[in-house]
Amino acid sequence: MWGSAWQPRACDLRRGWTAPRGCATQGVLPTPATGPPSVSAWACRLLAAVTLALAALPAAAQGRFVPGPCIGEVPPGELATCGWVELPERRGEPARRVHRLPVMVLRSRALPPAPDPVLYLEGGPGLSPFGPADGVDERMEAWWSSTAAFRRTRDVILYEPRGAVRADPAADCPELDRLAAGPPLHPRRRDTLEAGAVAACADRLRRTGPDPAGLSTPTAAEDALAVADALGAGVVNLYALSYGTHVGLEVIRRGGPRVRSAVLDGVFPPDVNAREEQAALAHRAFRRLFEDCAANRRCRAAFPDLETRVAERLRRLERAPAKLLSGPLGAAMAVDAVLSAMADGEPVPELPELLDAMARGRYDRLLPWLRPSWTGDPDAAEGLALSVECRETVNAADPARVAAGLARWAPFVPADDPGPRLCAGWPAGDRDPAERLPVASPVPVLLLSGAYDPVTPPEWGERAASTLPRGRHVVFRSAGHGVTLLDACAAGMAVRFIERPDPAALVPCPAAARPPAFLTR
Repeated sequence: MWGSAWQPRACDLRRGWTAPRGCATQGVLPTPATGPPSVSAWACRLLAAVTLALAALPAAAQGRFVPGPCIGEVPPGELATCGWVELPERRGEPARRVHRLPVMVLRSRALPPAPDPVLYLEGGPGLSPFGPADGVDERMEAWWSSTAAFRRTRDVILYEPRGAVRADPAADCPELDRLAAGPPLHPRRRDTLEAGAVAACADRLRRTGPDPAGLSTPTAAEDALAVADALGAGVVNLYALSYGTHVGLEVIRRGGPRVRSAVLDGVFPPDVNAREEQAALAHRAFRRLFEDCAANRRCRAAFPDLETRVAERLRRLERAPAKLLSGPLGAAMAVDAVLSAMADGEPVPELPELLDAMARGRYDRLLPWLRPSWTGDPDAAEGLALSVECRETVNAADPARVAAGLARWAPFVPADDPGPRLCAGWPAGDRDPAERLPVASPVPVLLLSGAYDPVTPPEWGERAASTLPRGRHVVFRSAGHGVTLLDACAAGMAVRFIERPDPAALVPCPAAARPPAFLTR
């Protein structure tokens, strides 16, 4: 998520236990499940009523599919349907502006394929499923490989979200991209230039589109259903990552029986505020690492008193930032770097060694994970990210809760994100209170979490699962953000679940419950 200080790198597709149940379906309205429920009967009924009310809203305007060239090469022996889906800017109104969303359907090898394709929902917000401009072929090669198991029986639909970099019009901010390409500056000078760039981008988008105030998670969910409509898919299976799970839950809420099953990897439920919980999430991730190392005999012997020594080093950096060639390194920047490594997932076995080096004053191990000093990213649509994050996270956060979290969980807290200063100059819309309610639905859902994920922690997956009576939440103890990207068994679970969406019959990966095998000297 854009508002997270430790946002992981853009996804590249190359790479247990059951959550409590709060509601059980009976007819249309949920009723309390047997055993200790996580939500009350009246809450279940309220959530179901909201779901029914949203599902009863006028259907999204039918999109129109227009054939066109494919993005990237189609490998020999494979088939794809390519083009774009045209959608009106606002549902139910005369089309002042048409949005063109690039679409690519990776065709199944089955004849005929199952009628319910897999619809992929990209993370971000602001990222493209087709990757950066200079990495399209590599990304598409990864897509063809990673979806081969899905495509034994079903087509897979990829599409560019409204406002993303390949959409027309795009909510990109080249004003911020140009700053990002420049050298680091003093924070005050940087903040002034960023504020000017944000204001210039907002003014341009107001005139040329897309309307920043119209970009939101509900709009993204309606677009997902409209894309499926335009491609002739009456029912779909969702596969979503990170922020895409936020959109996916809204699709489930609004789409009702249109969704046959869903796999949500890195769950971001609607009833949490990432900014308010940012400090607690960081502390939780560090606590997980210290506890796992202390429970491992070799790790405990190789890195004694790791938590105490790291805390002391962070307090030193708070008092006097270290001087690196790339600039000063403060405590919050060091925390950000470690959280980025956790989110990536692959470096998890090396984290105790990395923290031990930092505690001894060796900061070179942090350099690959230090976040850039600027907000801009040429591979993401900053305007889309700003519209969604300002509307749904930053502007909705309670400043007192944010400050209390930073004070409570010090020194293992990240740098405060740039959201408030950027959102002060951004014309975001207002979030409807109904959007903040959990999603209650009988749709079969597989929820996947990484125990080391500081972006979408396992607690969020458990929270979302509590109102999904046919949900199954599996935590991978050694993983970070996006378990299906790096764990072949997790990816296989996703495929098996969509083939047979029965939570009770799903067998979790044997290694899911194993703690990390830490590297030691």
